[in-house]
Amino acid sequence: MKKRFWKKLGTCAVAAAMAVTGLTACKSGGSSSDSDSVDTVRIGTQEMPNDEGIAKAKNYLEDQLGVKVKLVKFDSGKDVNNALKANSIDFGLEGTTSAALALSTGIDIKVIWIHEVLGNIESLAVRKKDNIKSIADLKGKTIAVPFATTSHYCLLRYLNSQGMSESDVKLLDMDTNSAYAAWKRGDIDAAWVWQPALQSILDDGGEILVSNGDAAKEGYMTANVEVVSSDFAEKHPELVQKYIKAMQEARDLYSKDENEAVSALSDQLGLTADEIKTQIAGAEWVSAKDQISSKYLGTSDKVGELADNLLDTANFLKDQKNITSVPDKSTFEKAVAPEYIEAVLGE
Repeated sequence: MKKRFWKKLGTCAVAAAMAVTGLTACKSGGSSSDSDSVDTVRIGTQEMPNDEGIAKAKNYLEDQLGVKVKLVKFDSGKDVNNALKANSIDFGLEGTTSAALALSTGIDIKVIWIHEVLGNIESLAVRKKDNIKSIADLKGKTIAVPFATTSHYCLLRYLNSQGMSESDVKLLDMDTNSAYAAWKRGDIDAAWVWQPALQSILDDGGEILVSNGDAAKEGYMTANVEVVSSDFAEKHPELVQKYIKAMQEARDLYSKDENEAVSALSDQLGLTADEIKTQIAGAEWVSAKDQISSKYLGTSDKVGELADNLLDTANFLKDQKNITSVPDKSTFEKAVAPEYIEAVLGE
């Protein structure tokens, strides 16, 4: 997404969640003083009100990493993937859809952190006057959605979970701004989009029917994640851990002084405090401890459900002809890397 937009899903990298290296591996894979061997850490970022947004606004990244940080702004996970492939960044923020795409196209990354699990920040909006109360009521209706995104993934998977298929509706591939314009013209009956376009639609006679959070309850989670080049992570594990510490510091600020955190995000993103709070409320910030539960990354000994989620997302991308083949499940299992969180929590 662009400024004022939440980024699209993605996550995944080539780490070894099943490698029985755990905490020791994280601490022994690189030099004992990573900051002595790295002058600059290059972080691909997208503008959104989350923990990384706070860390950028409060300079926590440079403070924790102890080296110069070069922030490279991107508008989409696709751009982040291109930069990772070109080795022009070390870290990148993207959605799970983009992460699955990266792993399916040979980009060597590790998934190390979940910034937020998407809830009603990204939703299917319908017209109040149409009295649409269930997914079944959408049969034959025209729905706008940006293709090959988390919204598209959730829409198709949720339709299937309710006994419907893509052929039961008419889908139009539109970016979020175009979807809102089509809504105003009356060209569409519904749209599955994210903020702030979602709010514009809601303010113009719309209401939420289902959300990414509802899709997650059916087993189709979408999230924004942090990925890192596998080569960088293997050479500089302590810097990966320090990135996670910066995210924890940002979350601590939000917990202890929400107004200060929101003010910092507001200044950085050009959004009002209310807009910031609405967007944050529309997603779940999963704690570091919970991230290494079976529901998410899992542990070094047993990979979590995130690997299955990425595999399912890759199958979705293949169905949409965005990729020609899907790697073995082991590719996604090795990509999920909980050992860095484990190391931080073990200190």
